[in-house]
Amino acid sequence: MRALLSEAVRGLRSRGTATAVAVGGLMLAMTVALLVALLALALAGTDPAVAEPERVVLLDFRGNPPGRPSDWFIAAPVVFGPLLKARQAPLDLISRSSSEALDVRMQGVLQRVPVLAADPDLPALLGIRALHGDLKATLGRVDAIAVTPALVRKLWGELPPAQALGRSVESRGKSYLVTAVIPPIDPRSPLGPHDAMASFELVGRELRNNVRDEAALDAIYLASGRVYGRLRPGASADQVGGWMRAAFLASPKYAELPAEWRTGREAAFFRGIPLDRFPFEGPDNAVRWQLLGALGAASVLLLILAAFNTMNLQAAGLLQRQRETALRRALGADNRQLLQLWTAEALLQLLLSAGGALLLAWWLAPLLGGAVGLPPEQPIADPLPWQALAGLAAVVLALLPLLLGLPAWLALRRAPAPALQGRTASEGPWGRRLRQGLLALQLGGALLLLSLTGVMSAQHQYLLEADRGFQTRDRLILSAIVQDDTLPDLGAFVTALKQHPAVRHWGFSNARPMLDTSGPTELHVSADRHKQLLRLTTVTAGYFETYGMKLLAGDPWAGSGEGRLVLDAKAARALGFASPQAAIGATLTGGGDYLQEGSALRRVVAVIGDVKQESAREAAMPQGFLVSDQPQWDLTVYGPDPEALRLALDQLWQAHGPQLLHKVWTADELRSFLYEQEALLTAVLAFVALLAVAVSMLGAYALVADTLRRRRTELVLHRLHGAGPGAIAGQVAAEFAWPLLLAAVAGLPLAAWLGRLYLADFVERVDPVDGLVVPLAVASAATVAVVTLAALRHLRLALALQPIEALD
Repeated sequence: MRALLSEAVRGLRSRGTATAVAVGGLMLAMTVALLVALLALALAGTDPAVAEPERVVLLDFRGNPPGRPSDWFIAAPVVFGPLLKARQAPLDLISRSSSEALDVRMQGVLQRVPVLAADPDLPALLGIRALHGDLKATLGRVDAIAVTPALVRKLWGELPPAQALGRSVESRGKSYLVTAVIPPIDPRSPLGPHDAMASFELVGRELRNNVRDEAALDAIYLASGRVYGRLRPGASADQVGGWMRAAFLASPKYAELPAEWRTGREAAFFRGIPLDRFPFEGPDNAVRWQLLGALGAASVLLLILAAFNTMNLQAAGLLQRQRETALRRALGADNRQLLQLWTAEALLQLLLSAGGALLLAWWLAPLLGGAVGLPPEQPIADPLPWQALAGLAAVVLALLPLLLGLPAWLALRRAPAPALQGRTASEGPWGRRLRQGLLALQLGGALLLLSLTGVMSAQHQYLLEADRGFQTRDRLILSAIVQDDTLPDLGAFVTALKQHPAVRHWGFSNARPMLDTSGPTELHVSADRHKQLLRLTTVTAGYFETYGMKLLAGDPWAGSGEGRLVLDAKAARALGFASPQAAIGATLTGGGDYLQEGSALRRVVAVIGDVKQESAREAAMPQGFLVSDQPQWDLTVYGPDPEALRLALDQLWQAHGPQLLHKVWTADELRSFLYEQEALLTAVLAFVALLAVAVSMLGAYALVADTLRRRRTELVLHRLHGAGPGAIAGQVAAEFAWPLLLAAVAGLPLAAWLGRLYLADFVERVDPVDGLVVPLAVASAATVAVVTLAALRHLRLALALQPIEALD
């Protein structure tokens, strides 16, 4: 075995260029596939602190009001916690949680601290252990709080965490005693990142501060948090929905639901999600896994192309080694020994490729995790998961017979006597056609990936430039990170804002356009009983000018006080108004809870053009804007000079704004955030496509090199009989005619079909010419250009051949 390996190493070193090309191509392809696998494993992982995650369930809820069914919330009314306890459902450690916040002054700046409100049993259920203090006792008190070491550093500097016990955290005139220090919540936990934990009983007291929020804790039709429990032996997650439904129907509040919601139909649906299934649930996760699946398919295709390229090089190499093979046979080597040598050579190449892929993937994994938004604490490749190592080993074992089988069969068919006489045989017409077929597969794969990259790029560019009913260029958005109901006096800031020459328009709102699209939705009813759900945003009158929204009728500045409403055009149409002007002055009723008719009066003062804030994957919802005279927590400013505008905003806030933690974005950035998953997938797919192009270019290069080697004498004879450079070039181009044609026939229809499937997921999409025809045409031209570049060097060598060189 040692002698065999030594011989294999010497052989690979003697063919250094071919070995480097084969190993490099496979290594890059394996790296991409391994990175995708590592990302999938990271996203599918569960918190290792949770014992038997398949037995821990999250209660899920989906509302079903008539004509307005919702998606699964991956949350539920928290009242199901006490309801299931009272009904003695076979669940242990039933616990509620919700994400809240405290306003805490740190280093002179008021900042929002994310707090996880939880029941005392939640730590035991989800494996959360205190670093110092008693976490369960902390969650049983309404005056205590548990903090993370990161929050300790923010509050008290480099204080040892244990010494934080007994200190107090002040918020809104309340004092909370630190009685526990907890580690950061694992990023794979369903709880999400929080800097502190407190009793769930605080939710209806200090953490939430109005009667409506407190009443929501007892509501049976509002997903106000999350409820967890551990299944008892013999119980299954499939039974959880039935227990929830029974508790729902038995609740006295069920009778308070509108009769049309529950008469002869299901008012809601329920289920239990085991925690090992949690990473795959929800609309956001569904889109993420679809995109990751597409990327995985592209990486597998790249790996296949790289394997075909290596097999092609292996076949050419063994044909060139016919004399060496004949000599080994003459010295007594049989087919088994030759196969052992060639297997050792192929296995060494695969192991080198796999080793390089492991190192590259380990180095690149943190960068990839950051690019897709994973927190730095989430492990991706440190340590490398055993599943990834096992998968890589399986790939090596699967590729070994693929890389060796055909080349070895072609080499062993050659008779040794002619090779010993110096007359090496060619691969024959079928061998040549087979290699052309392999090249056609490589070119077809590259063409497919290039085409899909073009389709996705065209759609992404369209989304960034599509008319949404408002302008984003040269707009800055300042958001204060603090509770909504703690608005200080902004009079001095507003006065300075009006007077600054760099600020042409400004307006406040309680939501950032295109980002905060899950805001309040209320039913509005017109005088002639037209009913329509409107997504509501509270704004000041200058908001519409600031975003360049088209005013169709009325005036947002008309009147004062509350109750003024601005509709977009689709909302006006849905409410039965014949024209925008007909809506002006009309009075609507709204303000009802849970999509019911309310009694709050809203007077329409203006109608603007259609506005869309949702992603292009969703239909645009009718928009309503409540005009208020009071500032809100999101400020948008517009000015013709972006640099001067940014400087002015920073200076004005520092001089006249409250001392609050805040962030500033450009409106264009928020628009790009809406489609960052599409942008990331497009970028990664483009990278994979470029690698596929490089692999196919190597395959074309190898084919033309071998063609010229075999047909050297033939080409010279053509020259002697008067063939010009064009005829010689035609002879070389003929080698690629069939591979290119087959690649187009196989790749283009498949790319068009997949491109149409991708675009079909969008409500708004680029037109078919720009979105399909142009990308496919550009990809075809790029593929032809790649083949031309691959053949150019050897074509120059062929044209420079002197007759005496080839006939000697």
